[in-house]
Amino acid sequence: MTPQAELFPFINALSERSIAKFYENIKTYKFANALQLIKRGDLVEGVYLVTKGALRIYYINAQGREGTLYWIEPGQTCILALNCTFSGIEYPAWVETEGDVEITVIPNAFFKELFGSEASVQKFAFDALSSRLFDLMAMVEETATSALETRIARFIYRRAVSSPVIKITQAQISRHLATSREVVSRLLKRLVDAGLIKVETGSIKVTKLEKLKQYIS
Repeated sequence: MTPQAELFPFINALSERSIAKFYENIKTYKFANALQLIKRGDLVEGVYLVTKGALRIYYINAQGREGTLYWIEPGQTCILALNCTFSGIEYPAWVETEGDVEITVIPNAFFKELFGSEASVQKFAFDALSSRLFDLMAMVEETATSALETRIARFIYRRAVSSPVIKITQAQISRHLATSREVVSRLLKRLVDAGLIKVETGSIKVTKLEKLKQYIS
C-alpha cells in the first residue's frame, strides 16, 4: 500500500479506472524545514495531501505579526487550497513547512474530475471542510474570549499531549500567537513559577501535564 492510500482511505475506494489515473496524475514533493511554500496571493497547484511532517498555515496582521491558523499533519489536507481549487481564487494566507515534509498534490483539474464522479472524494472533501471549520471557529472563539496567558498554556498543552518535551522557541510561540517574544517570555515565567513547565534552550518541558490541563480549564 502506498503512503497516500494508507493515510487517505478515499483513494482505495476509487473505481479501478480512477485509481490508475490517480497515480498517473499526482505529483509528490519533499521539502526541508522552515521553507515557505505558498504566500498570500499565489495560485495553488491543486489539493495538498500531507504524508510526512507538517504544514503551518498562518496569517500576518496589520502590525506585521504572524498568527497560526492551523497545521496540516499526515493524513490531512488544506481546506484553503481545497477551496481555491474549486473557486479559482488566490490563496488567502501563507504556508511554511515544519520538519521534513512530504506532500502529494492532486492537480486542480483532475481533482474536480474525481469530485464529480467519485463518492469517496466527495466525502473526503466535505469531511475535511467540516472538521477544519470547527477548528477555526474554536480558534476564533479562543482568541476573542481567552487571555493570552491561557492561550499560551493551551498551546503548550496541545503540543505536550504526545510528548512532554516540545521543541520550540519563545520566538516561535510568539509567531504562532501573533504577539511579541517579550510578552511570551513574561507569561511563560508565570507557568514556570506555578511549577507546570520548565523552559530550556530551544524547548519547553511540561512537568505536570494534568495540572496544566486544569490550569486551562
